[in-house]
Amino acid sequence: MKSLLKIISFLFLNHLLIAGITGKLMGKVIDSETNEPLIGCNIIIDGTYFGTSSNKDGEYIMLNIPPNKYTIRFEMIGYKKLVNKDVTIFSDKTTKLNGTLESSVIEGEEITVVAERKLIQFDVTQSEAIITSEELEGMPVTEVSEVLRLQGGVTVDSDGGIHMRGGRTSEVSYMVDGIPMSDAYSGGIGVQIENDNIQELQVISGTFNAEYGRALTGVVNMITKDGGDQFEGSIHSYAGDYQSSDKIYNDLDLFDIQDDYSFSGNLSGPILKDKITFYSSGRINKSQGWLNGLQTFTIYGDTIFNDENGNLYLDGSEKQNKPYYKGLNWYSSWSTQNKITFKLLKNTIFKLNTIFNYKESQDFNWALQMLENAQLSNFNRGQFLGLSITHSFSASTFLQANISENKYNYDSYLFEDPLDSRYITPDSLFQARQDSRIPSHIREKYGDQVQYYPAYSLYRAGVDNRRFNRETKTRNYKLDFTSQVNKYNQLKAGIDISVHNLFLDSYSILDSTLTDRIYTPMIPDKGSFNRTDYVFKPTEFAVYVQDKIEYGDMIINFGLRYESFNPKSRIPNNIHEPYIKDPRNPALDSLSIEYLTNINWGDISYTELDSNGNEISYTYGDYYTRFNDQPDLNQKTGWWKNTTTKSLWSPRAAVAYPISDKGVIHFAYGYFFKIPDFSLLYDQTDYKLSETGSNFGIFGNPDLEPETTVSYELGLKQEIAANTRLELKAFYRDARNYVSSGIPIDLGDGKAYYTFVNKDYSNSRGIIATVYRRFSNFLGGQLDYTYQVAEGANSNPVEEFGAVLAGNEPTRSIIPLDWDQTHSLNGSVFGNYGKWGANTIFQFGAGYPYTPNITNYDSQGEVLSNVLLRNSRRKPSTYRIDLKIHRSIEIAGREGKFYIRIQNLTDRRNHISVYGDSGRADQTIQEARAQIISPFEPMRPNSLEQFFTRPDWYDPPRQIQLGIQMQW
Repeated sequence: MKSLLKIISFLFLNHLLIAGITGKLMGKVIDSETNEPLIGCNIIIDGTYFGTSSNKDGEYIMLNIPPNKYTIRFEMIGYKKLVNKDVTIFSDKTTKLNGTLESSVIEGEEITVVAERKLIQFDVTQSEAIITSEELEGMPVTEVSEVLRLQGGVTVDSDGGIHMRGGRTSEVSYMVDGIPMSDAYSGGIGVQIENDNIQELQVISGTFNAEYGRALTGVVNMITKDGGDQFEGSIHSYAGDYQSSDKIYNDLDLFDIQDDYSFSGNLSGPILKDKITFYSSGRINKSQGWLNGLQTFTIYGDTIFNDENGNLYLDGSEKQNKPYYKGLNWYSSWSTQNKITFKLLKNTIFKLNTIFNYKESQDFNWALQMLENAQLSNFNRGQFLGLSITHSFSASTFLQANISENKYNYDSYLFEDPLDSRYITPDSLFQARQDSRIPSHIREKYGDQVQYYPAYSLYRAGVDNRRFNRETKTRNYKLDFTSQVNKYNQLKAGIDISVHNLFLDSYSILDSTLTDRIYTPMIPDKGSFNRTDYVFKPTEFAVYVQDKIEYGDMIINFGLRYESFNPKSRIPNNIHEPYIKDPRNPALDSLSIEYLTNINWGDISYTELDSNGNEISYTYGDYYTRFNDQPDLNQKTGWWKNTTTKSLWSPRAAVAYPISDKGVIHFAYGYFFKIPDFSLLYDQTDYKLSETGSNFGIFGNPDLEPETTVSYELGLKQEIAANTRLELKAFYRDARNYVSSGIPIDLGDGKAYYTFVNKDYSNSRGIIATVYRRFSNFLGGQLDYTYQVAEGANSNPVEEFGAVLAGNEPTRSIIPLDWDQTHSLNGSVFGNYGKWGANTIFQFGAGYPYTPNITNYDSQGEVLSNVLLRNSRRKPSTYRIDLKIHRSIEIAGREGKFYIRIQNLTDRRNHISVYGDSGRADQTIQEARAQIISPFEPMRPNSLEQFFTRPDWYDPPRQIQLGIQMQW
């Protein structure tokens, strides 16, 4: 409530407000006999307050219409009423609807026409997909990310990250109702939106208008549902499980419908008729996952089974005291959304929207799969509070205002209390492990050389003492003014301000006493070497203007955006002396932190006599002259210097021109830029350097420049048959100022550290071909083929630093990026017959690149690792089929559907990570070598086959869900 009051107060203190989430309706009204324009005809949208009348030319325009299907009436005295049903309005699009009225002498005569969605939208000037709520409901998907994977030019990396047009995952901007929702720290979406709450999903890739910022390759805008003037509601529930007979998975051969379930519902309607409406929804969701582990040991190394023969290994005849298998990539979540719409004033709408979600999960850790309760748990909390105002000055001019707060919190730990007694290793087990953990009969049989942890062993003990907590809070203030200034020009302008608050605290629990054998947990102090904690409050500001010109059949979009970013941080004045608490210059050791903070590097540090007895003075800065790169250091004062504000202009232009009444071509150009993820700016910027070690880093750099992209696109849409269209798009993208690790910064004595810098380059180009068949005669579908090349210097900002640590050469050429998928084919087929319906999705993709690593050995058995050119070979290709079959039902007069949804229908093994020596997840030369040099170890808790089996290196196996959906 306190945050909500702040939002309301800020709204009235700032004239700031939202982005394009509404559409435009325009057309012309004529007399059916004379074809003359009709002046003063009333055009009314049923169930809304929208309405206008035609001008002297018979033309009309209505702006600010939320996306949905509507019934639109043309009414004029002396003419029959014309009623158009199922007219679809899309966000940021122009729907043209003309009216031809017939004269009438009988009052009340009416003609009804059912509108059909246009096969080609002629005013689209970029690559865009719009998925309606009805289409989302029919697809065999449960999350928005699954829909994004189906779009042309989209690829998915091994961690599930979404890449558009060859860019990195953080280059996509996620929005809800036109409000930025991306997590500034990581670039991903902060607050999750449930599919059932989405009225329209808008996916723009490649180029986009000036109203959109904070993105380089794409924009995903999720427009949520509103309440109406009638009470409506629905409940939706499904349950299921992962099912596979593949031997790489544990305990998936039996189907347990209780392992995976979801229950959701929503209710909407009027609170005060024609004045106040509401929409409320909620969902709970739980899954045991598909990566099961054999729980064999406690975290202290004790057995949790009845070890009858004392060999510390679970034999077939022995009984386990715990469940035999346990899901190790489980999750449990809940979410709720509430939106209230106020229409208390004639031309003004207020909307209050709140979204909350919580998710608790666990990531599978292959090495810990035999330990009970050893893996870290993750806790995600998302919160969105938004208040918006829309004021219409007329049917052709309106103002949209929004103020919002988006907060995302992420925690990761083993036990909630950092001083939990379970972190303490019991003395008896510690002693057993140190002295006589190996049973005597094992020693007697195999000798004293038996190892407690032999090669190729999974962990049989261990406590993960890492803890991580961060919170990103963003307040956004946005104002958009839109006006159809004349018949040809729709002008839009706005300002956008974001104020961020970034908090992070990360550390590992320490042992308070090192003199005994008991691990006693201790929390390191804030600011100490063993703890990273910070708070930063950067700000962003943007203004834009754009013009949509509709001249005859030609559409031109032109816009200009200005953005600035103030990181509000600091960097070292002397790059060779970054750590203020432990300087390397001996002359600085005795100085206080306060003195060092304001140090004058030109002050005299000490004097000495030369061979002639002359006094020579040395400054603090003279110590660093050996590096030969800071000649002006003695003129500098202060340990730190402030970061600078970054700003750029971003022009955008696009044109669409119809080549016939059934075809249109478009061309788009844009210069885009984005501030790098906050994790690259702020992590480790206290520059803590230990006395030991030689290579340190990578340290964040809050003075990074924006990453930039120039994109071009040429496209064609053509109706090739009744209800069928063909789309062809060619694109090119040039990205510069990509963040990577810089060259080593010398600390002297053979030591160096690294920071992030803007130096990498990337480009991508491709062709996308789409054939779409509108639903008719019981059948519809779409087929997308993409040819794409994504190249660059490094896939990850830390990749080059990793190469240095491994003793390899950094990248010196342009190579395929990790998510470069040359060929992909996505198809969907949907059909209805009577009460039955089905939707099938097929996805095929050529293999992603990987780095081959052939391990050779010399005559003495020493490893000689031969790493070939990075990303020079390809993983196996992938495919999957998803299916949803439903049947319409009626219970107690309420309509509903019963369905079965099967994802990965054929239980295909898709390799997402592979061994470097084979390019596959199920083969490695290392296993054959292990069979030779270490076929049996009495203390090894696992088999060699189990050690080299990586179920987490594949896409999820077959998942079956049974569901029911009722609505009223």
